[in-house]
Amino acid sequence: MLTINSTVGLGHRAIFPTRVPPKGTCSRILSLRLHRRSRVSCAYDDRLSQCQNIPGLSRSVATATPSSHAVSDREFLLFRDLAARARLKSQTENGHGLGHAEAEPSNPGFSETAETQGTTESTKDAPEHLSNPFRRALRALQQRDTRRLFVHLQQVTRLGQAELHELSATLPRTTFTEFFRSLDPLGVARDVDPTERSLITVGVYQALDMESFIDEWGIRHIYLRLLRTLLVLVGALKASGQPLLAEEYIYLLRCAGAASDPAGAKMLWDEMLQSPTAEWRHNELFSEFVSARFLTRPLYTGHDKTRRMVMPRNLHRSRFYLQYRRVYALDRLRLNIRLRKLRFGLNKDQPYAEDLMRMMRKINSPKRLVRVVMWDAYRMTEPLLCALMVGFGRSGSLRFAGSVILNNYFGIRMPQMVYSRDKPAPEALAAGVGIERGPYRIRPTFRLMQAIVETYGCNGEIAIAFQLVDHISKTYHIPIPPSVWLDLLEWTYIMSCPPASTAWKLAAMPSKVPSGSSIDAIWNTMISAPYHVRPGFAHYNVIISSLLGRHRFGPALPLMRQALHFYNIQCQEYEQGVLEYVQMIRDGLYISDTICSYERARTKKSAMHYDIRRWCRTFLSNVRSFDTANPLAVVAVPDFIQEFRPFIPNPARYRTATGYVSLVDPAQERPVIVTERYAPPVIPVKKKKKWAFQTAKSHRTRVLSSNSLAGNQSISKLELLTLLTSTSRLPEPRDMKISSSKEESVKERSESATESSYDDDDYADDDYI
Repeated sequence: MLTINSTVGLGHRAIFPTRVPPKGTCSRILSLRLHRRSRVSCAYDDRLSQCQNIPGLSRSVATATPSSHAVSDREFLLFRDLAARARLKSQTENGHGLGHAEAEPSNPGFSETAETQGTTESTKDAPEHLSNPFRRALRALQQRDTRRLFVHLQQVTRLGQAELHELSATLPRTTFTEFFRSLDPLGVARDVDPTERSLITVGVYQALDMESFIDEWGIRHIYLRLLRTLLVLVGALKASGQPLLAEEYIYLLRCAGAASDPAGAKMLWDEMLQSPTAEWRHNELFSEFVSARFLTRPLYTGHDKTRRMVMPRNLHRSRFYLQYRRVYALDRLRLNIRLRKLRFGLNKDQPYAEDLMRMMRKINSPKRLVRVVMWDAYRMTEPLLCALMVGFGRSGSLRFAGSVILNNYFGIRMPQMVYSRDKPAPEALAAGVGIERGPYRIRPTFRLMQAIVETYGCNGEIAIAFQLVDHISKTYHIPIPPSVWLDLLEWTYIMSCPPASTAWKLAAMPSKVPSGSSIDAIWNTMISAPYHVRPGFAHYNVIISSLLGRHRFGPALPLMRQALHFYNIQCQEYEQGVLEYVQMIRDGLYISDTICSYERARTKKSAMHYDIRRWCRTFLSNVRSFDTANPLAVVAVPDFIQEFRPFIPNPARYRTATGYVSLVDPAQERPVIVTERYAPPVIPVKKKKKWAFQTAKSHRTRVLSSNSLAGNQSISKLELLTLLTSTSRLPEPRDMKISSSKEESVKERSESATESSYDDDDYADDDYI
């Protein structure tokens, strides 16, 4: 854990001790005098501890106390404006910097152009004794290269504490603000993260061997490293007596959310309340805190909806009461789920297994936030209201979200819950009774659609979510984006399959479980008039998985052929990315866009291949024939194997009327399965009305194949043909040497098990209770 302890007074620094320097003084001299006075008046005794394990955020950030001779932020920005103008004027008189003087904005203290220009000038004025990583980081900052800036700042954080503090006292304060702004987690996800918007379940994590991308908690390594880097910069700033700005707290809160650490976001918020920055809070900062506290953005949970779904066990004694036998059955279900999901979606701050959604089950937290917003008179905006609505959805409080937020602010009235267990799902979806339009304070947009689907979808109210989205689209003439349709399809599929469907049935609430025809109704509405949405590969993935799980092979085969077209396009993009990457290496260049394009094409191609392979495996495992003359087993299955041969598991195994058929293809690769012992966390269960902790032996697997992401071999040491035909970076994909302690388990599983033995898909259609 990274701990920053300091007893430094962190108020705004006095600009000059006694007298004002002459006009036109260089900013470098102003900065040195500024920081010299800060070092004289402050004392820094504690050292910054190294980060040994970054499961979340720092649990003790330095407390800031205002200085007795402090000036406000507005006065500081005004002085910086005057100093910059004086410097530009002196340069103009000497015949230099005429272009910059003409482009000077009217208010550089608050405009983005002036901040960028100030950063460029501060970089040029940087002392010559700066270390090489810092110089390269400043150069990357000038070039707006987020990837290279992130790499070099990680090297900067490995410097000695004395050197790092001296550098932080030498550089202008705006440079560090630009560091925070350039390393915004939303921008890092867009420019650096190779798994952008990719759903990585436990099955994908094991089948593609993604340990280099994701840790055992299901969190991307890149955001944990980003959090550590920013925290080291925060420690250096506070050691030199410089408080954090409100904008920088926004990026820190986003880092806490990207690291799936709600408790860390709360600690950051509490630390900010004790600093002078608390007076500069605004609704955007409060909205980011609510988003990080309740993990409202898909990025904050790894785009995995199974981590965000509300289970009836978490609502026991907070929203309703369940009988003891039902509580016991739900605890057993939770135990079985945890044995298959490793540590994905758990709270890192607890020594036992606690889901992140379980720590949000109490309604008092969102209620307190609403009271604070109203008491401090924050201006209600759509992002803030949407974040609060999702926060109430995490605790299962749908009545407050509908009666207060939707009715009072967006003018959407719902007198009654229109979802009825007596009606079939398609009729309930098309009903739309009870939703009326009223006067609104804020006009709804697509952002509200996303919040509605997230709030009601995670609670199993799919029909209400669909009706509200359709009402907003028709009333305000807003087209429904494809991402909202995808969210509707995924939530419907998740709630109609185990373990969600099993949990709600055990809680005697079958109305929360949509039928399989609900997915068909949403799909048909999406592709028909008046919407005419063109589905992507993710849309096809949901509908094909649902059809195959219900043994509807006829409608699924045409959709699989259509989805295969997207995979062929992705293969072409991957080949193009490989050629550009190899050409870049041969030219001796370093282009971040080329590297990022190759990594994303590689990850996406491997994930698509896994999904299509899973469809083929589900098709073969669900085939049933009790007649030797049935054309399904005699004609359809062999034709299917021939058509989808590159994606068929090797060996291909399916059932006939007389037994099982196992076909081995010598031309196809047989993946190597490595089994590893895994110690699951302690799982609390209730026995005889008392809490008890239970542990069980478990294992996890790694799959080594040419279509996985295993290996870290340098791309320059691999042949071009290997790069074009394989996404892995293993030295020898077909002749992997495995340690003797694991040879027996690998041989046993390779001969007697199929690929389904190592696949742990969170969207499985089979009930494993």
